[in-house]
Amino acid sequence: MANIVKKEEIIYPYLEKPLSVYTFDNGHKAVLAYKKSPLVNISSWVKTGSINENSENNGVSHFVEHLLFKGTTKYPAGVFDRTMEENGGIINAATWKDYTFYYINIPKNHYKIALEMHADMIVDALFPEEEIGPKFNPSGEAPKEKRERYVVIEEIRMGEDNNWRKVYKNLNSIMYEQHPYKREVIGTKEIIANISQKEIYRYYKTFYVPSNITTIAVGEFDENEMIKLIQENFKFKDNSEIEKCKTDNQTPEYKIKNPKTTMDYADVNTGYLMMGALCASAKNLKETIALDLLSTILGDGKSSRLYLNLIENVNNPYYYQVESCHYQFKDGDNFFIEANFDADKKDIVVKELKEHLDNLSHITEQELKKAKKRAKVNFAQESELVGDIADAIGYWTTVCDDISLAHKYLSTLDEIDCEYLEQIAKKYLSSNLVSTSLLLPKGEK
Repeated sequence: MANIVKKEEIIYPYLEKPLSVYTFDNGHKAVLAYKKSPLVNISSWVKTGSINENSENNGVSHFVEHLLFKGTTKYPAGVFDRTMEENGGIINAATWKDYTFYYINIPKNHYKIALEMHADMIVDALFPEEEIGPKFNPSGEAPKEKRERYVVIEEIRMGEDNNWRKVYKNLNSIMYEQHPYKREVIGTKEIIANISQKEIYRYYKTFYVPSNITTIAVGEFDENEMIKLIQENFKFKDNSEIEKCKTDNQTPEYKIKNPKTTMDYADVNTGYLMMGALCASAKNLKETIALDLLSTILGDGKSSRLYLNLIENVNNPYYYQVESCHYQFKDGDNFFIEANFDADKKDIVVKELKEHLDNLSHITEQELKKAKKRAKVNFAQESELVGDIADAIGYWTTVCDDISLAHKYLSTLDEIDCEYLEQIAKKYLSSNLVSTSLLLPKGEK
């Protein structure tokens, strides 16, 4: 059983009590958050995703996420799912570029069985061959046994039919020079169809190690009992004899070195566009908040610049959708503009959107005030439900590697003025720093 080597209390916004953060001698961390609720949320966040993949195993993080539910030495496949359902629990998981996480929302009187089975799944996944399914040619006939390998490949196929997915995939591949972020999290059909059980297990044993995992519990429970259960049930095995997986060059890229434009064609009736920029790391709190505010001002909602100027206040608009968004990552954020429009207007659209980016060098006090108000509302809402609190803590611990940044959020937000926003816009969002991906009707070729 792992021993506690450190306990910290960290003030967390809107909660009655500070977070209790425990570090064990094997590197595993546990974060306990008190919140009055009929539910308890238990989750484990693993610091691995597509950032730790290479060209030979791209998609393995997402595949492991699926397979972790397929049985352990103690519980065969299906037992965990059924037991949680019988006890009123909701389970799920997600994989992204920097992390993979697994969670349970369950009535508080059943959290002990949930914690025990959750821990067992994290530390003792078996990846049975019969659950993975046979290798097969994804361009040929489907296998008779449609196991998890087939399920994931069908998920990839569905994404290939999504127009926005195509645009994002093409843009992502040209924004980065070498960083693993340039690949899709879900991977490719060919890799998933042929990756072996041995390689899947090797990836799991390489990255599902104590120092990579933070377990979070949020709700109304006895803290001493909860931490004891975590100590007793997270029994990590020795992985020293396992040959470790290799990863690609992970040097962060904070700006696009060679901005490019890519055009693709499909059976579509309108044009699709994504324009993207690389920005500061998520742990750079002030710049990350500034980019959130800029996204709100530029293209979040019907009062944003893009909507008002390109749809609302235009007699004959040729945009059907136009908005912006900001994604936070450990090795550098992404800032996007998305637009759906009349395809014959593509040149005008690209020109107009770049002009709007450059116009972010002028921000009004009214725009800033409105964006800050929305940021404060969104931040407060993250502390209303046990699941939202757990997700936020997972983000701060995994992507930012610093929970204390949550306590600094509001004071940092208040520091930001128009001049600072304009500086960040010029630094990261000038039109000469973005790459563009277009998807157009075949007739426009």
